[in-house]
Amino acid sequence: MSDRNTLASIVERVRPADLAERMVARFSDSNPGYRRLPQPVLAGQILDISRRNVELFFRYLAVGQPPGDEDLRAFRRSAKDRATEGMPLEDLLHAYRLGSRIGWHALEEAALEHERPSLLHGTEILLDYIDQVTAAVSQAYLEERQHLVSEEERQLRNLLDALIGGRTLPAELRGLAEQVGLPLSDCFRPFAAAVHEAPVRRHSELASALRDRGVLALTEGVRVAGLAPDDDAASMPELGDDVVVALAPSTPRANLASALDDMRLLADLGRRLGRTGIIAVDELLPELLLASAPRVANALIQRVIGPLEADRPQRTAYLIETLSVYLESGLDRRSAAKRLHVHPNTLDYRLRQVHELTTLDVHRPGDLVLVVLALRQQELSDTT
Repeated sequence: MSDRNTLASIVERVRPADLAERMVARFSDSNPGYRRLPQPVLAGQILDISRRNVELFFRYLAVGQPPGDEDLRAFRRSAKDRATEGMPLEDLLHAYRLGSRIGWHALEEAALEHERPSLLHGTEILLDYIDQVTAAVSQAYLEERQHLVSEEERQLRNLLDALIGGRTLPAELRGLAEQVGLPLSDCFRPFAAAVHEAPVRRHSELASALRDRGVLALTEGVRVAGLAPDDDAASMPELGDDVVVALAPSTPRANLASALDDMRLLADLGRRLGRTGIIAVDELLPELLLASAPRVANALIQRVIGPLEADRPQRTAYLIETLSVYLESGLDRRSAAKRLHVHPNTLDYRLRQVHELTTLDVHRPGDLVLVVLALRQQELSDTT
């Protein structure tokens, strides 16, 4: 007798319905995700899909027919239901692996001694079957979860847009705010957060953690932004050593949109500069000013740095260094010369060169502002 015929004989001795009942009992006893399911679901859909699972596997063993797309449709539908219920994917896949072990043990028990060698052939079929079923289940689960997450994000985005747009909130958005735990008031604290060198998934986890604390938080690529409650000083908790958070003070709803844009810029600046923790607007005012007006920032570079680069490029580096050190030394020529390891007269000569090339005099307040901002913009450009 061939292995196929032997496997068919063994399969005939095991009733799929009885085996499915054993599986469901083990699922509800040992699997956290299934323990949380209502009894009607266990006795209905879970029992049905388990029996279908056994029948398809036995068919594959007995006649060599693997599951087709139509066969797998019920498994995909069940996986989407589990995703909607919030069951973790690992619990769902564990149930399929556990079910395969229970089914295989039942076949071993049903096999006669002389039939056992044929079970070795069946192990290859078992592995192939599990691969096909769990692949279909995983794909359907993840697609449904993505749909659910996208829908949740869409609703949260509607809530954020309504709040920063000053619109009256309809009942469904008020209910969503209550669900998030965000107190509705006339003022909020706009914020943006970024994780240093982290993927989008890390930011999604960060947004989820903030929502669990009553903060309206949405992912924006490699950044999280939203509104924190105004009445809770601890509403922005410690989020980790790798997170920078730009947090605005209490802001009326009429000004939320512009304040939130500022926080986005500030968080991006903080990330580029290697900052972590909570930062306020007044900590990076010049940088925020430049970031909010990129064309003006570029014009500053052209006005101050451009003439230095256009004359003799080989001199550009030491002239810029001279300007930077002179400014950092509080316009103290002796201190700056000492730091540059040059004579004060050499420092004066270099400053005259800057003046000749740019017509800017760092001892005039207006020119000094231009030089300071231009040098800061160049430093920021180097961090991108």
